[in-house]
Amino acid sequence: MSADHLFSHPSPRVFTLPPAAPFLTELARGLKDAFPDPDALSRVTVLIPTRRAGRELAEAFTRLSPGAALLPMIRPIGDVDADEPPFEPGELADIAPEAVSPARRRFELASLILQKEKAVGRSMGAGGALALADDLARLLDDLATEDVDDLGALTEQIRAALPAHMQEAALFLDIVLEAWPARLKEMQRVDPARRRSLLLKALAARWRETPPADPVIAAGSTGSIPAAAELLSAVASLPQGCVVLPGFARDMDEDAWAAIDDGHPQRAMKTLIELIGLDRDQVRFWPGAEEGRQDAPRARVIAEALRPAEATADWLRRVDDLKEAWGENVFETALAGLSVIDAPAPAEEARAIALMLRETLETPGARGILVTPDRNLSRRVITEMARFGVTVDDSAGQPLSDTPSGAFLIRVLQAALDPGSALAFSALAASPLFALGEERAPLRAVLGAMERRALRGRRPGYSWMALAGHVRDAAGDDEDRRDRWGGIIDTLAQALSPLSALEGAHTMRAWTQALVESAEALARTDDMAGADRLWATDAGENAALLMREFMEEAEALPPLSLHDFARAVLETARARLVRPRYGAHPRLQILGPLEARLAEADRVILAGLNEGVWPAAPKSDPFLSRGMRMAAGLSAPEERFGLAAHDFAQLACASDVTLTRSAKLDGAPTVASRWLWRLKTLARGALGEASEQALTPKRDYLALAEALDATTAHTFIKPPEPAPPVEARPRQLSVTQIETWVRDPYSIFARKILRLDKLDPLDRPAGPPERGTAYHAALETWVRSLGDADTLPRDALERLLKEGESALIQAGFSDNALGVEMKRFERVAQYMIVFEEERRDYGFLPTALEALGDITFEAPGGLFTLTARADRIDLRPSGALDIVDYKTGQPPSAKEVAAGFAPQLPLEAAMAARGAFEDAPSHEPGDLIYVRLSGGRVPGEPKSMVRNPDGDDAGILAEQALERLVKWVANFDDPRRTYPSQPRVKFVNKWGDYDHLARRKEWASAPGDDNGEGGAS
Repeated sequence: MSADHLFSHPSPRVFTLPPAAPFLTELARGLKDAFPDPDALSRVTVLIPTRRAGRELAEAFTRLSPGAALLPMIRPIGDVDADEPPFEPGELADIAPEAVSPARRRFELASLILQKEKAVGRSMGAGGALALADDLARLLDDLATEDVDDLGALTEQIRAALPAHMQEAALFLDIVLEAWPARLKEMQRVDPARRRSLLLKALAARWRETPPADPVIAAGSTGSIPAAAELLSAVASLPQGCVVLPGFARDMDEDAWAAIDDGHPQRAMKTLIELIGLDRDQVRFWPGAEEGRQDAPRARVIAEALRPAEATADWLRRVDDLKEAWGENVFETALAGLSVIDAPAPAEEARAIALMLRETLETPGARGILVTPDRNLSRRVITEMARFGVTVDDSAGQPLSDTPSGAFLIRVLQAALDPGSALAFSALAASPLFALGEERAPLRAVLGAMERRALRGRRPGYSWMALAGHVRDAAGDDEDRRDRWGGIIDTLAQALSPLSALEGAHTMRAWTQALVESAEALARTDDMAGADRLWATDAGENAALLMREFMEEAEALPPLSLHDFARAVLETARARLVRPRYGAHPRLQILGPLEARLAEADRVILAGLNEGVWPAAPKSDPFLSRGMRMAAGLSAPEERFGLAAHDFAQLACASDVTLTRSAKLDGAPTVASRWLWRLKTLARGALGEASEQALTPKRDYLALAEALDATTAHTFIKPPEPAPPVEARPRQLSVTQIETWVRDPYSIFARKILRLDKLDPLDRPAGPPERGTAYHAALETWVRSLGDADTLPRDALERLLKEGESALIQAGFSDNALGVEMKRFERVAQYMIVFEEERRDYGFLPTALEALGDITFEAPGGLFTLTARADRIDLRPSGALDIVDYKTGQPPSAKEVAAGFAPQLPLEAAMAARGAFEDAPSHEPGDLIYVRLSGGRVPGEPKSMVRNPDGDDAGILAEQALERLVKWVANFDDPRRTYPSQPRVKFVNKWGDYDHLARRKEWASAPGDDNGEGGAS
């Protein structure tokens, strides 16, 4: 083939390559055949859709001619620049001003939004303004891309059409229509999309007037952008020019062609050839590509599956036509090499994909690509590939906020916003960039110990000084540890001082400079500057660029607070993608649909084929409804479906294709993508039940994925039953621990023998435990102040409320929570006034409050000590002792107490009867009372645990409980006695702090093995 043959037909010239053909490879082969002379080839200009496609085309030329070779001039249409060929230097300088940078536009639009909000008396933070600026920028790009030059004539129509709840959108349209154009004129700049359209139109006009002397080939573009379509039309009419379309359906039947709608994959190309002025049959095949490949069964079946909805009524006739034209086995042939995997969930889908990608590497030289718009799925696949020792990058990139550098900047701001927070400090310290001028490895060990011993639990205060004092106190008498831990917090506070020194509102530049100084100070090691560590990687370079933009491009924003600045950084970092410069693996790639256009591979996996994912759900325009967009001359949202469908159709025609989806997402059923559903429906209509087999992969990748993590045999574990030596078993427990021992012996084993303590969360807010502590403290102080008086003083309620407020503040309740808590305590206090008056009317006076006591008895393993802290012991006139316990939660039932599952009060009664509590005389028990203090609809309620408070029931319960305990201790002094986990699961369905250690979830589904014991017997 020669160039003369390529341009022998009269213009306009439009070619196409079949969907199944490797587009870029065939394009490169055709150009080499047409221009065998390297010098002639180097003078050819090839216009390609994107820079990525341009790189792939250059690689295709390299594969065809290994070694040094002259390439044609490859330029991207979507990223055209007036300073690069095919423009001559300065040739189109007057066509359009310089484009405003995306960062500058974002900040300028945010400033205009803030001005509008202020004008109507509302307040908006910089973060919210920047988010809305992104929406406005998208609208501006849509207007520029689709050549909508003036909305002025439609302004009043649009405003009149806005419903009442959207009238506020008119304020933002004023920015688009008036404020932003005026600001651009003032800056002598233009929107990037507008400049691109102007340059493409200018180039098209110049080439129409003065055709270039050298050949021009526009390949791979569908002309979805009007300005690009105008340029393609001009190229097609050049004396030495032609257009090469990807997968143009020149053989579609007339009914289907006429019914093409906005969501059809051929929509853009149909509009383009109408603009060029060609009929479908005038579009020829690219020289060198076999014409029969265009009519290959796969391409025909995919085209039939995606034909317009209005044209699917005669699908059965079309099936018969295809069989008549291509033989009865046309569908079997078409579906050979095409398979579908319906995974139960994303995890199984990702694992199956990873297996297929790994299998691809078994074939020397084979390339595999995963194409999906689902970034969560791609991250899962990357993780699954790591188990095979294969690193694969997602070409779509990851948000800057998820990279070490971006996350570190955000955590620095969070620490500055929340001084004294152990949670903010721990999150910052967990970053690999956190070093404080030291070597990272030793510092990490110190930070781990510091977190476990000093940072867990209640928040110590709201300053770094308070946290430093807290960690020093937690270090105890170890002076070295005190200095080390406190020094870390002091150094942190010093590093954050540039941010903390700025109070109130400041410029974006000032905040950014302070953030950079603090971050570099925190990232510095003993042998490397913080700047070298923080900005060194690809992510670091992007983070540095972001900081530079904030300092140099954001002067339009008014002064803002640290909170608004932090939100602005977070929102911007989330929207900024960091793409890898080079693929981690030379033969495997993970691509988004945009990056995958014109991509070539031996195995193609199209994943995430669920409705709303691929195709993506249409984005709602916060400013213009669908009807308004159409009235303004903007395209319908469905056109995006058409472009996405074209990408899918091209990729699905590869020789080895697997389509995957997840049947459920987060436990909820999903809906299969319309393309996948239509393909399966067509296959079922043509093949019947055999369609399932035809679309089933040759290998059961889901079964392999399941087997990947399965053991060779199912192991059914039994509840743990450790039997430690008797000398290691506890010889002292409290009455509340006895209850735990009865219900869950394993908890006592883990806590008292293994000495494993439950870790509190960081910055744990005050909750039910603190509420109970505060109630007990307030009631103890208040009851003590009453003395032995028969009646309560007039100010008893006020005194109790004062004590309650003080105790709640001491317990750590914030000012916001205190309002709710005091309402609850006020109801409790009113109940306690009535309760206390009734007790004193009967002569029941408190003799011991929060009293400590213990008794010791002989056991086979040695002396055993029982301890208790009694909330309250009242002395009756008869000399009997009432044991009273305050419960802010749900107290046990009388049946549980009688059965021995809640032995606290009976054991305290037995101890009191033996004079174990100071200030409580040795007398027989009277009543055992739980006083529930909920503060709710029923603020308080006494619950007696004995049937006859005036009889001997309490004494009987007390002695029974003590006898059971003596037997229980003796039982566990037998070295053969084990500490089972929740042995009475059937009766005590309560989850404990150590159930995860006992692996209870793995064995609790089976019926519990109850040994019939009741309580401590």
